[in-house]
Amino acid sequence: MKPKVLWMAGGAVLALLLTCGWTLRVLVLEETRTGRWIFARAVSPGDAFILRYTHSVKRKPVWDFYIIDDHYEIMQYKTIFPDSDFGLPSHAARGETYTLLADGNGCISGMRRMIPALRLRVERAYDNIFSFNDSTILNLSHDPGDSVVDLHVHHIGLLHYTFQATRIYGECLWKKKKNFWTTNS
Repeated sequence: MKPKVLWMAGGAVLALLLTCGWTLRVLVLEETRTGRWIFARAVSPGDAFILRYTHSVKRKPVWDFYIIDDHYEIMQYKTIFPDSDFGLPSHAARGETYTLLADGNGCISGMRRMIPALRLRVERAYDNIFSFNDSTILNLSHDPGDSVVDLHVHHIGLLHYTFQATRIYGECLWKKKKNFWTTNS
């Protein structure tokens, strides 16, 4: 064999070994029933996300704010909700601040509630929205629709993350292309 081929083969094997051993912390939204990942993003401390839904009784939006802390754990730090009633907060816990906002919503800030994982009941009627770092916005009520979704931080290999992220990206492209052809034909 030629030395150039040996170097290329050795480089490919080394790259594969490095890729398999390199791990990331990844925030994952996973459909519980099928195990399908809806969202996967490598995270760092300080990354934030928001979950919004329409309250079933009040029929008004509730916003829950979360951050990835220094230990790569999910921490709820704020919630905004329509008045205190029907399962909504009525006061702040010790160290937290309750504020009545100008729009009439209540707000509890200063929260430091550690959440190992979230299990979300997603329904079309409740307009469940997920936003990551103020840019990525997913309407969970459309995809996956009526289902249960788990949200947690995974510690996974780079190869596994690359596979999942590529699959999710491919699904998004397919849906856009499919929607383009059905709305423009």
